[in-house]
Amino acid sequence: MSTRATRATRATRAQGSASRGIRVATAFAACALALTPWAAQAQTETEPTAQTPWKLAIPLSETDASVFMDVDARHRNDAWAVGRKTDDSFSAAPLARHWDGKRWSDVPLAATGGRPAQLDAVAASGPDDVWVAGTYTDVEIAANSSARLPDRLADRLSDAPADRSRGGAARPAAASPIVLQHWDGTRWKRVQRPAPAEGWIRFVGELTTLGRDSVWLTTVDWNPVTGAYAGKLEQWDGRTWRQTALPPAPDGSPVEPWDITGTGPDDVWVTAQAGSDGTTTPLLYHFDGRRWTVDTVPVPYEYGAGWVANHVVTTKRGTVHVFGKTNDPGVADGLLATRWDGRTWRPVPTPGVEEVSAAGTDGSGTVWVTGWPVGGSHAVLSRWNGASWTDEGLPEEISARVGSTLLDLDGVPGTRAVLAVGDVACESTTGGCGLVLSRGIG
Repeated sequence: MSTRATRATRATRAQGSASRGIRVATAFAACALALTPWAAQAQTETEPTAQTPWKLAIPLSETDASVFMDVDARHRNDAWAVGRKTDDSFSAAPLARHWDGKRWSDVPLAATGGRPAQLDAVAASGPDDVWVAGTYTDVEIAANSSARLPDRLADRLSDAPADRSRGGAARPAAASPIVLQHWDGTRWKRVQRPAPAEGWIRFVGELTTLGRDSVWLTTVDWNPVTGAYAGKLEQWDGRTWRQTALPPAPDGSPVEPWDITGTGPDDVWVTAQAGSDGTTTPLLYHFDGRRWTVDTVPVPYEYGAGWVANHVVTTKRGTVHVFGKTNDPGVADGLLATRWDGRTWRPVPTPGVEEVSAAGTDGSGTVWVTGWPVGGSHAVLSRWNGASWTDEGLPEEISARVGSTLLDLDGVPGTRAVLAVGDVACESTTGGCGLVLSRGIG
């Protein structure tokens, strides 16, 4: 899986608030951009959209009220897409679909104790070692609260609870843990995890596997009464899940981890943010198998609310691309794109989207991103050739509809094939249908 702080905007524009996800982002001052040398140097460089090589991998069903939130491909004949399916009563059920090289099939998940839920993330190391993580969608009841749930967390919830939480009028009836399950090649098994403190809600950030004994998970706990929230990083070492404490930020402040990438257990990268006086600072942590080091991600210009690093992908050992935004949920603008080559940071031209909703790499090391172009209602996919971005549009049967969203993408190891997932406007109960696209596979 590529990434899930932001994993993306989970709302298809055409359907309003039919499906939601994470959105950490937005405004910047246009005059500051115009006057900043770094920004001028790294302004968007995008080649014209080529005839799309993308195709619809799963036929759309107007009665299928679903959304795919994450995808993970291990082989041309082995990939998973996960999300949620909503029935006529607007109750959500977790959804997992598997590609075996010939067809996509629904795979029954372990029971969730009768609670509605969705899957936010999937990560696999092989056909008999797959992890999924998600959120229970019944975590709150109406109550008076002055705390407002941050958009990037509210977007995890289904619509009505999310709207109440954004308005400061919802709180959990009790502590709510995450959904966590494991596939052993035959069946899914529920994995119990401790719940957060009473009155807190836990959300999934990112889930990544770098080997059977090296699975990494980020979560965020939020307290709707106080408005406080805290991030955690956990690791599966082959025997147990345990929390991993990242070193403090360079200024000594606590950090909130989010996205994860790497090439193996001794080459793990985690983006994080630290905040003080209302300003967030983007950070990049690296684990070499023995210890963590941290570096501050350079930003294009100073901004009052600071910056966040939402996505990180690695193209080879020691080299990563980081994408982010200004930490201001106002104007959709102000992108961060930079590359660390193991010695120095170098700014990269930003892709032509409002916000990078997902990023990944294919087997050749090509970096891919997706997001909405400014003012657009359909997502685009963009690939980096080392000098500029080339946009690739959606298949005609998707672009002819009112709108679409892509929430994740992942390359097939050893190939140039890529999968992308999200949802598209349709006539279903929620106004959205699950979307799986493929390039060079199936």
